[in-house]
Order: sequence, then C-alpha cells, then structure tokens
Amino acid sequence: MKDCRFICFILCALCLFSCKKPKDEPQRDEALVLTALHDSVVCNSRMGDQTAMQLTWTAGTNHGTGSAIAYTIDMNLADSALENGMHFEIGRTMDRTFALTHRQLIDSVLPFFVAMKDNEPTRFALRVRAKVQMSGEQQVSEILPVSIVRYLADTTCLYLIGDAMPNGWDKDHAAQLQWDMSTLSGYTWTGKLHKGEFKILTTTEDWLPCYVRDSLDETRMVYREAEEDYPDLKWQIEAPGSYTIDVDTKALTIAIAVNEITEMYDHIYMIGDAAPGGWSWDNLTQMQHPERDLFIYEGPLNAGQIKFPTEIKSDWSGEMLFAPTPDCPVSENGTFEIHTGDPDNKWVVPAAGNWSITINIQDTTISFKQL
Repeated sequence: MKDCRFICFILCALCLFSCKKPKDEPQRDEALVLTALHDSVVCNSRMGDQTAMQLTWTAGTNHGTGSAIAYTIDMNLADSALENGMHFEIGRTMDRTFALTHRQLIDSVLPFFVAMKDNEPTRFALRVRAKVQMSGEQQVSEILPVSIVRYLADTTCLYLIGDAMPNGWDKDHAAQLQWDMSTLSGYTWTGKLHKGEFKILTTTEDWLPCYVRDSLDETRMVYREAEEDYPDLKWQIEAPGSYTIDVDTKALTIAIAVNEITEMYDHIYMIGDAAPGGWSWDNLTQMQHPERDLFIYEGPLNAGQIKFPTEIKSDWSGEMLFAPTPDCPVSENGTFEIHTGDPDNKWVVPAAGNWSITINIQDTTISFKQL
C-alpha cells in the first residue's frame, strides 16, 4: 500500500502541479478551510481532459513570521483513516487551487481505491494540511466530504452525421461506426464522403451527447453533453472520396484517412424536365465515363431544371449531384454538392438545344456549354 501511494504521488506531482516559490511570504492569519467547486462528481471517461474535481483552500496562518507555508491534500474513502489514503504534495503556492481532470481521476487516482464500484456514488473524505516551513508547525482543515461516481462511459454505438456523410443530417440514417471489442474504446468506419462537415453522435434519438472537434487540434475530439459545454465544431472534408475514420473515446482522438480507390462513382445520370428522359426513372439518361472521376454528356437538352443521380432509386433516397443554390443558372465553371434529400437544389437550363456537360467528381466542378 505504501509503494502504491508513492507511485501515485510521483505521478500526480509530475503531471498535475507546479510549485511557486515566492521570495517573500506575506503575513497570514486565517483559519484553514478546504472547499470544493462541486461536492458531487460524476467521473466520465468521455470527458477526458476537462476538469472533474476542483478544490480551493484558505491560506491558514504563519503566525506573522513571514515564513512560507507548504500544503498537502489528503484523500481517502469516508470512514477510513486519511493517513492511509492518497496524499498530494502541493508544496508552496500562492494559487491554492487543486484540480483533477476526468482522465487523471480514472487513470491515476481512483484505481488506488479498489473498493469503488463503477457507476455507483462513493463517499470520500478530503482535507488540507498546511506546514509552516520555518517552525514546522502544522495546521489541519476540517474534513470535506465529496461524493465521486466512477462512470466508465464507453458505448458500443457511435454515429457519423453531417452533410459530408452519405445520408446527410438525417439522424435516423446516420452512419454507425464499428466497435472494436478488443479495445472497448476504439471505433472505425469506411465509406464515401462528400465535401462538407460531420460530427459524432452517441445516439440517433437526440443531438446530444455528441463528440465535436477540438478547437485547437483537429485530431482530438471533445465530449459535448450540453449546449453550453463546448462550441459545436465539426470536422471538415475538403474533397469527396473514400475515407476511413478511426475514433478512440478514451484517448479522445480521431484519425481521418483517404483510401486509394479506382472509382468513386460508376454511373451518373440526368433527371429533370431539362433532361431527355424528363423526370422518369425508367428513362434516365446515363452520362459517358471516359476516365476516372470524369463524366461527359453531349446532346439535346430542354429548357428547365436538371440534377444528377449517382444511383437508380425511384424513391428519391439515393445520392445525387445538386446545385449549390436553388434554381442555379448553368455556367462553364460551376460547382456541385453530393448528398441525399434536402436541399433539393437544381440547375436551370435557359434554352432548348444541344449542350455539353462535363462533371469532374474529384474537383467537384460542373461545366455546361451550349453547342
């Protein structure tokens, strides 16, 4: 038990604290009191480096000697001797604040208390000790009770959602990541993505909780349990293609990799009152596909609207190339979006005649020229 406490002390001393050593210590004369920002903590593995428990305390007294005061936090299960618990040597500090993240609690602190049960509240006792360095005199605060729940929040289901995904922002058809049972915290998904954005849902019943992009590091994610927790940042996909997404809910990391593929789409069709076959799924006009990512049509078009399905689904649930705006005028240097459903934006061909249409999937460009 003594070795275990020593290891935990070293870990916490290296990772959690820095000691400030002011040259002159002001006169201090007040009761030593320890307080907690929250007296009940739910420790959640999904929340990683967010603060889980924060303690502050008063200065105590150096009896007017001007001597520095060194602080120690003691922690143990309620009704257990604090001398046999975990000890955090804070040392000299003017800040008098002690914080532990969810990751630090789960990985480094709570394993010391083997009697704890997952997902059940456990009562703890904490105190702060203050030692006047000149005289060696020690003060001890009153016991502070805190309840901690070790909630290991790994789940077997995570979902990708956003306009970069095959089914867009439709929660009922969000793409589910495959759970890695060997790691418990690993998930993976491989498939086609459009140019756009996405985030990660933990349920298809609601928009929260979810994982969003870290504001400083796009390879990291933040668990967002409530609207006010963190900005609703998404990951950006700059070019359509085949991707593999790997997620780790314990490390709170995400890796997005482009896969080498020979074809992204085998077919592109034309539909609309401007297309030769009109709005009929039975009379779709297929574009020529002379090389990878390039689709071409040369022939008659009518005046009217047009869009481009990538698969034949007469219930209109398949992916299509849509115009970027409603009733978009055709041009020689246009762009498109690939998704399902809304927004159902179409191009408008202004006049009947012979036209050429060139689509480059990789560059997301579309060109209309009247011949």
